[in-house]
Amino acid sequence: MQEYSPLPAQLTDLPANFAVALNAMACLSVTGDDAKTFLHSQLTIDVNKLAEHSVRRSAHCDFKGKSWSISLVANAPSAIYVLADKSALQASQEQFNKYGVFAKINIESKTDVLDYFLIQGESTKQALAPYFNALPDTPMTLTESACGFCVALDYPSDSLLVALEKDTALAFTATLKEHSIALFDETVATALEIAAGVPAICGTDHVNQYVPQMMNLQALNGIDFNKGCYMGQEVVARTRYLGKNKRAAMIFKLDGAVTDINGAVLEKQAGEHWRSGGTILRAAVLGNETWLLAIVNNDTTDADAFRLSSIPSSELIHCDLPYTL
Repeated sequence: MQEYSPLPAQLTDLPANFAVALNAMACLSVTGDDAKTFLHSQLTIDVNKLAEHSVRRSAHCDFKGKSWSISLVANAPSAIYVLADKSALQASQEQFNKYGVFAKINIESKTDVLDYFLIQGESTKQALAPYFNALPDTPMTLTESACGFCVALDYPSDSLLVALEKDTALAFTATLKEHSIALFDETVATALEIAAGVPAICGTDHVNQYVPQMMNLQALNGIDFNKGCYMGQEVVARTRYLGKNKRAAMIFKLDGAVTDINGAVLEKQAGEHWRSGGTILRAAVLGNETWLLAIVNNDTTDADAFRLSSIPSSELIHCDLPYTL
C-alpha cells in the first residue's frame, strides 16, 4: 500500500516539488493501419492532422452529442494513447470495440500495466529524467521511452502527466521518498485541475449527460468544427452555430472542508429564495478548502450567489477561468 503525504490545507500550501498518484487514470493504446482514421471518426478532434508527439483534449460522444468521455489523445511513436477516468474510458472502449471490428486496428488497455502521476517542480522532474532521453517542454507535447511516456500539460500549467511501467514507477517513487519529495493522493491533482478549469467525466453518473461545450471543450482546443463526420457531430455543430448551448463549466471555491461532498447539491439565489443552481461535475476536498467545477448557466456572473444546500450559511467563491469561453 502506497503511503501518501498529508493533504495540504489549501492549494497555495503545496510545496514547489511534488507528485500525485493518479489511481483513477485509465489508458487505451490504439495501433494499426487504421488507428488515426478510426479515432478520427469517433472523436471531436481531427486526429488525421494530429502530429507525432502532439497531444489534444477531446470528447467522445453518442449520437445525441452527449459525451461518453473527455480524454487526452496523445500521438506517440508506438501508438495513439487515449487517457481518461476509468469509468468514462470503459464506456468509450465499449463503443470503440463495437465499431473497431470494421477497421484494421488493435485496441489494448494499458490501465493495469502502467502507473500514472501528475508532477510539478524541477527536483521532481530531475527524479523522472533518467527514464527519458528528454522531457517535453512545450505544452501538449509528449516524449516516449521504453519506460513509458510523458506529457507536458497546458492546464494545470507547468505540470507533467507521466505514465510509467510498474518497475519504473516503483523506482521513481523510491527516488521521491529518498529526496523527501511529497507524493499526494489524487485529490490534489483533481483540485489543481478544477482550479485550472479542466473538465473530466468521472463516475458513471456523468457519462452521456453533457454536450462537450457544456464542459468548455471548445475553449480547450478539444473540438474541431471543420472536420469530417463523427458520432454526435450534428448536435455539437448546432450547439455552436445556432447558439443552442446555455451552459458552461465554472470554478467555485469554499473556505473549509465539506465532509459529504458526494452528496452536495448546488443552489443559486433567486430573490429571497434558493433554487437548483446547476450540476457539480468535479469536486476536491483539501484540508481546509473545497474546490468545485460546476455546470451552470453560461450567463452566470460574479454577482450571482451560489451555495451548497448542506451548508446554507457559506456562500461559494467564484474563481476566474484561466481561458476564454
